Amino acid sequence: MPTLPPLPSVVGLPNESSAGPLSAPPLVPLKMGNAKSVDLRFVNVAQVIDLVFADMLQSEYVISPEVLADTRTVSFRFDRTKGDIRDVLSQFLSSLGFGMVNKDGVDYVFKRKDEEPTEIDRKVFVYVPKYRTADYLARLVQPLFSGQFTMNRAVPAPTGARAKSDAPPTSAAAMVDQSSDTMVFLGSAKEINMLKAVLPQVDTKTGEVAIRAWVYEVSTENDKTTGFQLAASILGGRLGVSLGAGTVDNNANALRLHTGFLDAAIAALDSDSRFRVITSPNLRVESGKHGRLNVGQSVPVIDSVSYPSTNGAPVQSVTYQDAGVIFDAQPTVRDDVIDTDVTVEISDFQKTSTGVNNSPTKNTRKLETSVALRDGEVVVMGGLSQGKDSTIISGVRWLPSFMDGRSISDTRSDIVLVLQVNKI
Repeated sequence: MPTLPPLPSVVGLPNESSAGPLSAPPLVPLKMGNAKSVDLRFVNVAQVIDLVFADMLQSEYVISPEVLADTRTVSFRFDRTKGDIRDVLSQFLSSLGFGMVNKDGVDYVFKRKDEEPTEIDRKVFVYVPKYRTADYLARLVQPLFSGQFTMNRAVPAPTGARAKSDAPPTSAAAMVDQSSDTMVFLGSAKEINMLKAVLPQVDTKTGEVAIRAWVYEVSTENDKTTGFQLAASILGGRLGVSLGAGTVDNNANALRLHTGFLDAAIAALDSDSRFRVITSPNLRVESGKHGRLNVGQSVPVIDSVSYPSTNGAPVQSVTYQDAGVIFDAQPTVRDDVIDTDVTVEISDFQKTSTGVNNSPTKNTRKLETSVALRDGEVVVMGGLSQGKDSTIISGVRWLPSFMDGRSISDTRSDIVLVLQVNKI
């Protein structure tokens, strides 16, 4: 063993002088025989590796030129009784940027190469949707991948709010999600293979739904009978349909009919003078989309007032609101049922007597509901009531008031909805 200088050392770490890297010293054969421990200080890296393989492991080995050319000196200390030399050597080489691999009984020591940038492994995949939109598919599968869909930008936006035209790259609009008819994905080959397997399972037909509806305004005789109870009574007498044990529950507001009863039910309701059809839409709607029917007018209404100038002149902004009979439906096809969101609005405008006199007042009767119907099933619903009391006084002005004639009228009306949905 060579004489060791009495200088402190850091075990297992490279030592470099402040003046820069040392020149590679010549490889001097080091022998340790059957010693149980080794303690080397300020020794060339290649000499340490050669000593460990030749004297301690006594195996066949190859040291690459990059390792032999390393000019760093290290200190290395190891005790055989305290661990496996291979584990310590692997960690020692890794700390220096080297690696070790065993092939066919031969140990190879090599210099690790820097990892290639991830961009080199990234590829482009283009997919043209068959049934769904590219916006929907990209938003649906985006959480599964670390790659990038070109239409998904830094600012997420719902499908209806996505930009449909190209925006300048330097503008703020370029950061908002874009609308596209083609899906372009940038990611690794592994992600592209996974995307190819996932897309056919989600790019499926959405289905369409045929919606038939009848909206009735029912004039009832008194405030104890609702329009729905009157409809159930008529259908029970004509078709033998009933709720519960042959009677209509006062708290019930829905009745389900078989498909074959629809035409007969509509004929029975139309034959009663108390039932007046307000609208009877017949729509064909794609699953998940809105179908809307609006019969009426758009009325300008004051939206806001601003004062942009210093002279205090107000500027009014006007918005248009729809009034009349509005029917809106959104069906969603499931496996066994069709979830249907329905909105029925009956509204009109009248002159405002309170509040903002320059803007009209909107009177609205609105029914919103969500029902789950099977294919072809019919539902009769009610529950939206309105009552009006009016008093008419007639008489001669110079006669006493108790001699005046009085006519008091009490009118009440309900909204009844008959709805049927069919898969197409």
